[in-house]
Amino acid sequence: MNRLAEEIHAAEVPAGAVRLWWLGQAGFAFKAPGGLVVYVDPYLSDAVERLHGFKRLSLAPIAAEDVAAALVVITHEHTDHLDPDALPVIAKRNPQCRFAAPAGCTEGLRNAGVEPSRQVLLEPNQSRALDGVVVHTAPADHGDFSPSALAIVLDFGGVRIMHTGDTSLRTALFKRLFDLRVDVLLPCINGVFGNMNHIDAAMMVREAGPRTAIPCHFWTFAEQGGCDPAGFLDACRRFAPDVKALLLKPGEGLTVTRREGQ
Repeated sequence: MNRLAEEIHAAEVPAGAVRLWWLGQAGFAFKAPGGLVVYVDPYLSDAVERLHGFKRLSLAPIAAEDVAAALVVITHEHTDHLDPDALPVIAKRNPQCRFAAPAGCTEGLRNAGVEPSRQVLLEPNQSRALDGVVVHTAPADHGDFSPSALAIVLDFGGVRIMHTGDTSLRTALFKRLFDLRVDVLLPCINGVFGNMNHIDAAMMVREAGPRTAIPCHFWTFAEQGGCDPAGFLDACRRFAPDVKALLLKPGEGLTVTRREGQ
């Protein structure tokens, strides 16, 4: 078991809080007070290079073999979100784990060896209670790249974390998620393949009004665009000065507390 796996296993999360770790690209792990561990979009292999020729420039901080999870949420079917090499390992080593994803992921999950009984279909504009977390969804705008792509809010007993998945800036689509008064926003910032750039993401921060904003989906592949995480911090200072915008390194964790009155 590697260092991050040990850290997640040993972490004791107080009531009214959630601990999160960035896994690189759009991947995150979350641990709730009762010990529930949820992963979102864990890209932990070199499948993108194997299938598409994009070399991985930053190493995954945890191996698929070391993942221990009760729930994996996938925002859409692209290889750097639905990892065809890591998910079979996660599914085999976590036989009770369920996999929640939109319709475009059904074939990929089946190919990864996830039985239909372990799959949970996520549809846009719904809320699903799953294993101690409520998953709220809204349609993302990833264009023709993925018509069923979703943005999500994970609600851990009032601690609410929004993950944009891959999307352009479409404020009207996300209003139901913004209305939840999220504590943390995790926006993509790579600016190509139909996704927000760092300025778009900062404008989303202004609209969503989280307490904390942490960018993701950058510096994994040269082909995904220049990306500007420092520019995101600067843009947040201009557009959303009351929001704490920060960067995490792969494998770094952060404890988030519930917003007062929530």
